[in-house]
Amino acid sequence: MSLWLSNFRKTAVVLSVYVQDNLNYRSMAVIWMMTDAVPAMLMPLMWLASYQGREQIAGFAPGEMVAYYLTTLCLTSFMISHIMWDVAVEVREGRFSIYLTRPFSYFLYQYANNLSWRLLRLVLFVPIFGFCWWIFHPYLRGGAQYHLGPAFWLSVLGGHLLSYSLGYTLGLLALFFTEVRSLFMFYYLPAGFLSGEMVPLATLPAWAGELARMLPFRYTLAFSAEIFMNRLSPQEVVFGFGWMGAWLVITAILMRVLWRTGLRQYTGVGM
Repeated sequence: MSLWLSNFRKTAVVLSVYVQDNLNYRSMAVIWMMTDAVPAMLMPLMWLASYQGREQIAGFAPGEMVAYYLTTLCLTSFMISHIMWDVAVEVREGRFSIYLTRPFSYFLYQYANNLSWRLLRLVLFVPIFGFCWWIFHPYLRGGAQYHLGPAFWLSVLGGHLLSYSLGYTLGLLALFFTEVRSLFMFYYLPAGFLSGEMVPLATLPAWAGELARMLPFRYTLAFSAEIFMNRLSPQEVVFGFGWMGAWLVITAILMRVLWRTGLRQYTGVGM
């Protein structure tokens, strides 16, 4: 118990330091948020033009399609992590060695870094979301029923942790390879589609939808959006949490294996 309390206090201190540090990069945060907001504004326009008088596409009415993209836009700010780039840079430039001499988990250091950046994005995101809502609010149905119960919030937290774990696991590959940027870029290709960020998973071919249900990407974004929009049955929600939990365990094992093996491979490149 005392160890957990000690780690919590250390994490809180590191988090406060990272928050203060990230406040110096507010302009960069806004620029990165715009890269997420632009597709979220363009994709609904594309879908709205595709209806051509039809009432639904893949079970989405026009207003529901708009609501889906606004929902994923909100969730992305907190759930999606890109921590692998920070880990790779610190390994490549030799700063990683500094953390090995400190009595604190590198995993928690990077999580505090990620969380501080997510919190800053959430604050700066409010006016951007307000602008997007102002553009599309005529399409939103006033009588739509959205779910904000425990299942939704648990999926958001689980998806946030899973996205961070996937990113951290990818970042640890930098302990084995000098150049990993191409691997990271390859990761974004399936993640963009199978997470539901680019298009709703219901619009994908049946085989791609089945693949998405088995891979971890869906549970970093689309799963929470589908719960929020009441598009899943209770059985599908339970099934989804089972897959999410399984992938959290898998990534935890991978992180442990890569950490132990990678430390033996690490040569302090860049020092």
